[in-house]
Amino acid sequence: MVYLEELQIWNRSINLTSINSGEEIIIKHFVDSFACLTIEQIQHGATLLDVGTGAGFPGIPLKLVRQDLNVTLIEPVQKKISFLYFIVGLLRLERIKIFYGTLEQFMRRNNVDHQFDYVTTRALKYNVLLQNGPSLLTNHGRAVLYLAHPLHRSELSHHWSVVTEQSFDLPMNFGQRSIAVLSISGKEGITVPRGTVN
Repeated sequence: MVYLEELQIWNRSINLTSINSGEEIIIKHFVDSFACLTIEQIQHGATLLDVGTGAGFPGIPLKLVRQDLNVTLIEPVQKKISFLYFIVGLLRLERIKIFYGTLEQFMRRNNVDHQFDYVTTRALKYNVLLQNGPSLLTNHGRAVLYLAHPLHRSELSHHWSVVTEQSFDLPMNFGQRSIAVLSISGKEGITVPRGTVN
């Protein structure tokens, strides 16, 4: 609730999200962020890279309910970075890093060779993540894509296999969402048919 309140306060002067209603923020941002936990068993102490995190979604909500996670947030907009530093400090979150810049800049400045167990994004354009994912993820690492529509399998290169994909309806008729969990081809290679979670 502290996170929600501060998000609304900051949003009056900084465009963190186009959504203003507290109820809608809870469902479209928080509930949506938590959804991957219903289809993916994230191991204890996993490393998670959240690309294009914006106001911290899904990285910070996941960290709040799974404080064992080691989370890195990447965001290229400076005003949003200011909010991220503020809210992480206010909530006293540990083992969470913030990077100001793009994914490409992050990779150039850091030794990230097969470092992360999970890479997540809720950004609409996930091609950059898929292009760089194989070098970011550990051998058993997975990419988690939060999508407005089901994944088009034709968009995936031969580097990726779909582990599972589920579509679900957000509460209170706030729309449909899909989450696709991908693994690097040849390392996991398990494909599960898409399901539906209400």
